[in-house]
Amino acid sequence: MKNQGMKGRRMVKKRRKSLNIVHVVSIMFIIYFGYTFCDQQIKLNKYNSQIEMYQKEIESKQNLVEYYNNKNENITTDEYIESVAREKLGLVKPYETVYVDANK
Repeated sequence: MKNQGMKGRRMVKKRRKSLNIVHVVSIMFIIYFGYTFCDQQIKLNKYNSQIEMYQKEIESKQNLVEYYNNKNENITTDEYIESVAREKLGLVKPYETVYVDANK
């Protein structure tokens, strides 16, 4: 009977050791999973902020393109060419009378 009692104790000790190894491996897996999850969340947040920054930059560039397209359309009109000739170059039409302001 004493031998059976000793074998039972050894089995309990072996079970405890095997359970401890399983627990350690499980805890290590959970820690690794948690670390990987946190690391990926940090990277995702960084990438999302970069995406937002690039989207704002694209929007500003699109606004510039629209502005310059409108400006280009305006430049080709006769009214714009006439206004530039009058204001910048001081030109007048042949039938116009030019008055000079003496106060200037």
